[in-house]
Amino acid sequence: MSMKHHCRYTKDMPESRHSVIRWWHLLRYHHTSQLAMRLVRTAHNRMGRMLWRHCTAHGLPDVPSLRMNSGPAILAERELTARARREDVCKNAKRVDEGRYRFLGREIALPDPLDWRVEDAAANQLWRFHLHYHDYLLDLAARTIAEDEPRWTDRAWSLVLDWIDGNRLEDRRVLNDAWHPYCISRRLPVWVGLFSVAPPPEPIRERILTSMIWQARYLERHLEWDLRGNHLLENLRALAITGSFFEGRDADRWLSIANREFPKQLAEQILPHGEHFERAPGYHTEMLAAVLDVRDATQAILPDLARCCEKAATTMAAFLCVILHPDGDIPLLGDSCLVGRERLEQLLERAEPHDIRKRSEACKGQRLGDYWLWRQKGDFLLFDAGAVGADALPAHAHADLLTIEASVGGRRLLVDSGVFSYDDEPMRQYCRSTAAHNVLQIDGEDQCDMWSRFRMGYRGQPSRFNSGQIKDFAWASAAHNAYRRHGVPHVGRWIACRPGGPWLCVDSADGAGCHRLTSRLHFHPGVEVRPCADNTLQV
Repeated sequence: MSMKHHCRYTKDMPESRHSVIRWWHLLRYHHTSQLAMRLVRTAHNRMGRMLWRHCTAHGLPDVPSLRMNSGPAILAERELTARARREDVCKNAKRVDEGRYRFLGREIALPDPLDWRVEDAAANQLWRFHLHYHDYLLDLAARTIAEDEPRWTDRAWSLVLDWIDGNRLEDRRVLNDAWHPYCISRRLPVWVGLFSVAPPPEPIRERILTSMIWQARYLERHLEWDLRGNHLLENLRALAITGSFFEGRDADRWLSIANREFPKQLAEQILPHGEHFERAPGYHTEMLAAVLDVRDATQAILPDLARCCEKAATTMAAFLCVILHPDGDIPLLGDSCLVGRERLEQLLERAEPHDIRKRSEACKGQRLGDYWLWRQKGDFLLFDAGAVGADALPAHAHADLLTIEASVGGRRLLVDSGVFSYDDEPMRQYCRSTAAHNVLQIDGEDQCDMWSRFRMGYRGQPSRFNSGQIKDFAWASAAHNAYRRHGVPHVGRWIACRPGGPWLCVDSADGAGCHRLTSRLHFHPGVEVRPCADNTLQV
């Protein structure tokens, strides 16, 4: 849809009209199929018991059979071996064994058997999601490997049984968390991996396998076509891994879905320069892991799919290598948080882009897709000249057009805000706002209309991205039109760097009228900044 025709709104506009225009700017970018599937999903969530009967309508074999495929076991062994070496994993296993669960920086003690809805504790939905992901079961299994003590995996399987008993699908309350398609997508690969390397005792195996099949059937019928993006890739990853673990008609159908849809989603979601289209490095990292998991799980049974994943993973890993700070971690663009150098090294080792990694360490003024990067030894600058996110999925986008991050001497200097939480609270609103980024702001207004937790109405678009070399200086420039509704149709930024310095950053605003311009630089908490009398700062 043309960007030339746009609705204008102001703060003093009537609330009803303001709301209508917001929804217009939100929905105009979405696919019709997304909106239709959102209605279908809303209807499903109101059907409770019928969903349970539909999910279990087709009988299961007396004993679900497992496929002769080593892929899931190889995945699990690699993950558990890496975790067994980490001290924080052993500490977390001890916490879980004692009934203490820590996610997103918050620890809550839960009773045994668990209160899976956490009804007596003030936990937000994302915290509850992490509880239902069951990733901590792998910490328990890793401690078994580290200590050769099976009681840790026994505890893991007891929690699995507790989950099965406490989250029956006929109870509609479980739909928002326990049986949310994304939670199923994160949980099933954990159960598959745990079963592959440390099977449960014989008396409970069939019960656990049956639950896995029912969950995969439910997921198959509730793929997140309304959201798409990283959620849909996680859905398909879970079907691919579960299908590669089981044998039979159900499993073959799940593999067929993954084989058909995963390559299509990779073509849609992975941009030509290798970046995931939601443009948040944290989610890019997770999607790279998902692509590698599908590759390894299906190598022996779906070689064409595995080759497709291999190609995508190589491109994604090459992009990741180029944007990493000298400390080995990601920039905090969009909804991102630090991943950890060790985990990133393991991930890149799986993708093996060794030649690209060597080249990325020596770049001086490199353009990659919508980014321009300067790197010299421990000095690094990243200039983001791209869109804020995917138009049809702005959930993890921030109002950060033309932002920069920088490191000097191997340590972070200029940083982005990243993500603090997904609650609808002031901190969430701040992290997505223009004021939280290293950009030029006009009249105290956001570049994009960020509202609710994940929504975005009006949004600016980048343009005029150029780069070049002038003597010793490598340079890049770009512009955006986010403030055209305020009479400033073009906001630009020009960056120039040379070996040994200086680095230059010049902002410009072309328009009419009197406006207040604010240019912010957010320094890393470890940086001390002193203002000097001559209008300079000593860092």
